[in-house]
Amino acid sequence: MFTGIIEQTGIIKNLSKKKDIYRLDIYIKKNLDSIKAGSSVSINGVCLTVVDLRKNHVIFDIMKETFLNTSFRHLKNNDVVNIESSLKWAPRIDGHFVLGHIDRIQRIKSIEKHTRPYIDVTLAPDDKIYIVKKGSIAIDGISLTIGEVYKDKVRAYIIPYTLKNTNLKYKKKGDPVNIEFDILGKYIHNSLLYKRDIKLVLTKESLKKNGFI
Repeated sequence: MFTGIIEQTGIIKNLSKKKDIYRLDIYIKKNLDSIKAGSSVSINGVCLTVVDLRKNHVIFDIMKETFLNTSFRHLKNNDVVNIESSLKWAPRIDGHFVLGHIDRIQRIKSIEKHTRPYIDVTLAPDDKIYIVKKGSIAIDGISLTIGEVYKDKVRAYIIPYTLKNTNLKYKKKGDPVNIEFDILGKYIHNSLLYKRDIKLVLTKESLKKNGFI
């Protein structure tokens, strides 16, 4: 589990494939004490497991399904990625709960990096059930607050610190990004669906049909 507060960015040095496993080599400027072989690390919002560590290099193996269903399939050498180590319980937790399980790959519809920075991301009709103004969303693993919800997009405003310390400063219109909706919203939606289904099942007709009345 993560919080969406990015610790640093890294640079992709190599991305190779062996059978159905992709190997990702990322260069990082500073080694994080919390990262070791077997650790869970968020790369652009995707939860990956460290398989090897070298000086300023972190190595991951990526399953084919993860590779094809995230923006990893668009990555290339020298791309900059966001890095966050897994959540460590402490007296204070920033951001929101981010699982690293990507819901969608969407495209940046527009991005403003100067006056009142923001990012607009394409919004599929089915996604609006998980979106609420002033709620949370993870874009490439970054915990952002939803500022506006439109018919076909969602806007999140970006503080200068986030713009400076994440890969958003390199992003442009049309770039693919990983999207993870707030897990609390997904649980609430699923709970409401379950209650609706129960209500539909427990009708007079269904009770009569099954011999209860």
